[in-house]
Amino acid sequence: MQISRTDELDLLTVLHDGMHEQPAWGVFLGRLLRRVGAESVRLLLARGDVGIEMSVRLNRRHVQTRARSMSEADDPTPYGSLRPQRVYDFSEFQTPPGIAGRVVRATEGDLDAWLAIESDDEFSASASSLLSALALHFRIALRNYVAVEHERLQRRVGDWALGRLGRGWMALTATGRVMATDDLAERLLRDGSQLRLSPERRLLAASPPAHQRLARAIEAASADASPRYVRISDEPQLELLIAGLAPEPETGDAIVGASVAVHIQAAPPDAAHPAEALSELFDLSPAIARFAWSLGHDGGIAAAAAELGLTIETARFYSKTLYAKLGVSGQAELARRILTSAAALA
Repeated sequence: MQISRTDELDLLTVLHDGMHEQPAWGVFLGRLLRRVGAESVRLLLARGDVGIEMSVRLNRRHVQTRARSMSEADDPTPYGSLRPQRVYDFSEFQTPPGIAGRVVRATEGDLDAWLAIESDDEFSASASSLLSALALHFRIALRNYVAVEHERLQRRVGDWALGRLGRGWMALTATGRVMATDDLAERLLRDGSQLRLSPERRLLAASPPAHQRLARAIEAASADASPRYVRISDEPQLELLIAGLAPEPETGDAIVGASVAVHIQAAPPDAAHPAEALSELFDLSPAIARFAWSLGHDGGIAAAAAELGLTIETARFYSKTLYAKLGVSGQAELARRILTSAAALA
């Protein structure tokens, strides 16, 4: 069956755009329910046996979403054995669910999806044909959903890791218009006490002297790739590294227009003492872990001992223990190993 012009407008547009809704594909499910005369329409997404189900029902206004297993006892549908892109009639199953229905499966990588229409009465042949015609678009929509969710996950984890260090980023046009930000940059712009946006979304510094430095750096960075450094404020700490961003035409950067990258260094958030992380990483006692962190920052056994109230003899014993545990042979290598460990993210 060829999809009609009406179904293209009513169903395909919201199927491909549905990943951006909350809950996802709610409009599509509602329209499909009315189009085929179903009593319920369900969309299931799953990795392995862990899934999420979105459903709409006749005479109910809202989309229902729930986490579920793909092997629930009251659902005899053999989801895992269905071939992708083929529309199945519920009557084909060894244990039919007891209602009329059709279901089609799509796969992308390790993510599976099933679209099912259900009713107490039998569906017409046209309803089955429509579901078959939608199968290819269903797979394309799933592929796009996987790509977008992967990008979201990458950004979420990246923002989290940078945020632990008090770092963030922005992408600007040559005129200083903000095109993209991470979570830290977004928070700074919302706060507005150090950085803010003009009505045209140009990046501004709150203090006039800092803004002059910022404007000069953006203008210079847009002309070449050499980095510029701008101090916005000392308390709270906020410094920027600004550099030209070479476009990658094959990715569409030239159309987006971002040509300046801004690296943000703010004061790291308060967190657990890094000594706790060192203790867990290298199987150190709490006392030796505190000494290790102090040694890495203060640069000497005497200074670390004084800070922690240790005798020189105890400090030397701790340092020898650290050399053995961390597999290093000198104080400089020890300090470098500590400061570049995952404890720096604590």
